[in-house]
Parts: sequence; structure tokens; C-alpha cells
Amino acid sequence: MRCQCGRTRTIVLDKHFRTALVCLKCDEVELARPVERAEEVLTAR
Repeated sequence: MRCQCGRTRTIVLDKHFRTALVCLKCDEVELARPVERAEEVLTAR
């Protein structure tokens, strides 16, 4: 979970209690999403 600037993002909860990834250096916020690989595994079942 690295930002484009190369720093590690911090996991936080936003005001709606969703998991978000935040870079403290460049203030970039991204909502956490499931990994595509995990979705493929669930679909294969």
C-alpha cells in the first residue's frame, strides 16, 4: 500500500466509517477496495 510519492499509506476510517488509505505527505485519500484476485477466487466458487 504505497502512494505514488513512494511513502506508505495509513489506514483510517472516514466520516462514514469506511476504510480509507491516506498519504500523510501529499494528503492523497483513496477508499480501500477489495483486491481483484480475492474477487476472482470468490467468483470461481
